[in-house]
Amino acid sequence: LNILLAFFLVSCGLERDIDLDLPKYDKKLVVECYLERGKPIKLLLTESQEFLSSSIIPPDVPNATVKITNGNKVYNIPYRPEVDSAFGKIYNYTTDENIPIEPQGEFFLEITDSKGRKITGKTNFLEKLPINEVTWEFEDKDKEIKEDSAEALIIMRHPVSPSGNFYRFIINKKEKDTYTNQLDFIYRGITATNGEISIGTAYRFKDKDTLQVLFFHIEKQFYTYIRSVEDARDAAGNPFAQPAPILSGVEGGIGIFTTIQSDEKYIVVTK
Repeated sequence: LNILLAFFLVSCGLERDIDLDLPKYDKKLVVECYLERGKPIKLLLTESQEFLSSSIIPPDVPNATVKITNGNKVYNIPYRPEVDSAFGKIYNYTTDENIPIEPQGEFFLEITDSKGRKITGKTNFLEKLPINEVTWEFEDKDKEIKEDSAEALIIMRHPVSPSGNFYRFIINKKEKDTYTNQLDFIYRGITATNGEISIGTAYRFKDKDTLQVLFFHIEKQFYTYIRSVEDARDAAGNPFAQPAPILSGVEGGIGIFTTIQSDEKYIVVTK
């Protein structure tokens, strides 16, 4: 008891306030843009904030010149906010002009704002890969699991890409009239059997669940960017972790400019 009391008295004096003279933060442009075949361009342009900022929503940047060039074609993208309810995203620079169904060559991004800041980036469309098959398996009934409560795992199979071996796997579940996200996973295809990659989930889906399975063939720059964002988010919540920089896919700012090649299937999980 005396030892505990002494420790308590000593520890009471271990806390004190410290004033830190932090350097002035240089705010940067932040961009998020995904090009899709045959669809209009949508881009989100905001401004980065100090780590201790009280604002939850990043500042909007309405007075910028945004253009994307592909060969001799120039897409001038005006400030026109739009909500994408399917993926729960907001964009502030959009156009009705579509990207070609069969795009050729590189796409170049150039953004300049009223403060003279500039972002550039480039991207290519990869080949579109199909989902070969989606199957499911229920838990083993012999493991003292009641049949009514047994859950299923989902297995998706797709071909290996010869040009870029990075992918994204999403599952959304239908609830009433909408689909809610259940899984969002990016991965590098390291192992394959007969030119095919299999990716699976945990046991988490129930009998009669209606699922939307989305498969994306992504660029390495997008894979690296998402991984670094996840690492930075984890480090920010851990006082013992080293700071993790975000590895952007653009120059002159933060963010990503990339293409999307996707396939999807709808399934109903049944026993």
